[in-house]
Amino acid sequence: MWAGAQSWCWCWCSVVLLVCAPPLEALPLVHPSAATPQWLDLSHPLDNTSHHWPGFLGFNLTLMINGSVTPDVWAALHNFASSEHTGTHMDAPIHVGRDGTWSVDQIPADRLVGHAAMIDIADRCQADPDSILTTDDLAEWRKQHGQFVYPTILLVRTGQAAHRDNINRYLGLPEGYQFQEDGFSFSPHELPPLRFPGIGKAAADELAADDAVVGVGVDCLSLDQSANLRLEAHHALFARNKFGLENVADLSRVPATGATVMALPMKIRGGTGGPARILVRLPEEGSQS
Repeated sequence: MWAGAQSWCWCWCSVVLLVCAPPLEALPLVHPSAATPQWLDLSHPLDNTSHHWPGFLGFNLTLMINGSVTPDVWAALHNFASSEHTGTHMDAPIHVGRDGTWSVDQIPADRLVGHAAMIDIADRCQADPDSILTTDDLAEWRKQHGQFVYPTILLVRTGQAAHRDNINRYLGLPEGYQFQEDGFSFSPHELPPLRFPGIGKAAADELAADDAVVGVGVDCLSLDQSANLRLEAHHALFARNKFGLENVADLSRVPATGATVMALPMKIRGGTGGPARILVRLPEEGSQS
């Protein structure tokens, strides 16, 4: 008898759920409002124009399936091939590090979400593409906002993201220069005449020594200024297992402090980096320090 009653009970409950469940069109819609957190996507879409160091493999997308695969199934699928360091991407510490530094899959997840600190040096960089982030810039930020708080991801705005669609301007090449891929090189005699801003060695050393900072991002081709082929900013930061973000998109709406940043790379086992989706959640109005 109990079994029959149990079956009846489950059937009755199912009927009640079906009858009481509101139709989909009756569900409330969430509309953006002043109270809704705003998110910024700081990643450039990957395509065959995505920027990368000369000689690295660019992003290539090949359509494999686009149509019916059986009489009842339609599907679409691409293959893609790319350097780990093409477009908006993360540099893992092992990229120029030694044994003991993390590959991209080894970076702890709690370091991929942090306090966004933004330093804007765009006016200086756009006037002089040889400009670098300096220790004075760091001191000025701290004077206004206090010390960095763990975990902080520092974002440096140089203004180069505005030139993403003009490869010569983005890379700092002379007007009319015909950029061609001639193979990978770090020799100044073989590279195109690159000229773009970056992070100075002294500033990188200071950031590397600050345990509150877990990563540093820039809106240009490389953490290091183009003339620094010794990659001194890379080495300083990565030796302390701090990651880098390069080719970050427009930072003009990111406040100096108060926002939250998520930097989510493709999790490649043993990878020296990978394409990344970088998202910033803006602070609610009036909450910035």
